Amino acid sequence: MSSKQFEHIQRIRSDFYASERLKASTNSSIQALATDLYKEDTHFIFELIQNAEDNRYKKNGAYLPYISFELTKNDPMDTPYSDGALIIRNNEIGFSPNNVDAICAVGRTTKKKEQGYIGEKGIGFKSVFRVTENPHIFSNGYSFCLPQFDVETGLGYIVPQWVDTLSEELDLSITNIILPLTKQDFGYKEIEEMLRDIEPEIILFLSTLQEIQIKTDTGDDFTILKDDSAIPEVQIVAEGKKQSLAFSNSGSFLVCTGHFDKPVDIRHEKREGIENRDVTIGFPLDENLTTVGRIFAYLPVKTMGFPFLINADFILTSSREDIQDVPWNRSWLMECIADLMEKELLPVLPPEI
Repeated sequence: MSSKQFEHIQRIRSDFYASERLKASTNSSIQALATDLYKEDTHFIFELIQNAEDNRYKKNGAYLPYISFELTKNDPMDTPYSDGALIIRNNEIGFSPNNVDAICAVGRTTKKKEQGYIGEKGIGFKSVFRVTENPHIFSNGYSFCLPQFDVETGLGYIVPQWVDTLSEELDLSITNIILPLTKQDFGYKEIEEMLRDIEPEIILFLSTLQEIQIKTDTGDDFTILKDDSAIPEVQIVAEGKKQSLAFSNSGSFLVCTGHFDKPVDIRHEKREGIENRDVTIGFPLDENLTTVGRIFAYLPVKTMGFPFLINADFILTSSREDIQDVPWNRSWLMECIADLMEKELLPVLPPEI
């Protein structure tokens, strides 16, 4: 046990003794954020990928930042009534005390304001409570869980409990998150289908993560890789096994990015102090590569039907599953996309396209 990390968890716990009225109000608010905010069942996976994208990594050219999802029928934490567990591994530097403080709070984040949509609400991790009642985190000497209800304090979701017993499944040199599958509608089979449905394009607009690994006990073992060494051409490769059947898919995108200054008459309360933004378009270069024209805010938001992909700092709805109809999006960023296509994308497209 690391005494420094253990003492930090105990200090956080000591802050959560409150009146019964405050406990009831706090629990209700957090439950709404954790389980009712997101309409799409898969959104918790996007949030975990986004957290990994935001993390800090070693500065080493041979070091490939990755996140892996392993779905197992045996819960390493031996949680009663669990239908297996989802184990997430990420080779980041590890949780800092500020990271732990943020995950044990509501509406708090360690991300800078200038990062815009990346972690803007500080509640993304709470989405895991859609599939589990007790997520476990093991990182940088920290070993704790966040039960949906903490008997001692009468609160839940944000009150950490130290975990003494470490599973053999853990690689303590990296961050491990274990989600015992304890929610009735999100058992092993449902999570398995969600993981199989992850599309390779999800990695295209991530600036840090280069690899996403997915493995299940029932025959899935595949990897999504991004190679942007020949930018503006970016290649995505997905290969391995799905349902024990081998497959290999690859596709190239022409990725163009433009840097745009914000008009003086455009403003939004969520982007105070932001004076410029990058807008990116990804155009598929392979005939066999089809895209349904998704709009991204780094991760997929909605489908628009364009023959290309768009990524920008859109102001999103509370669920982060749609873009808002506000001047920031409509009168600025969408105009930037049209300008980027005309000046940067169209002149460099191959003649046959």
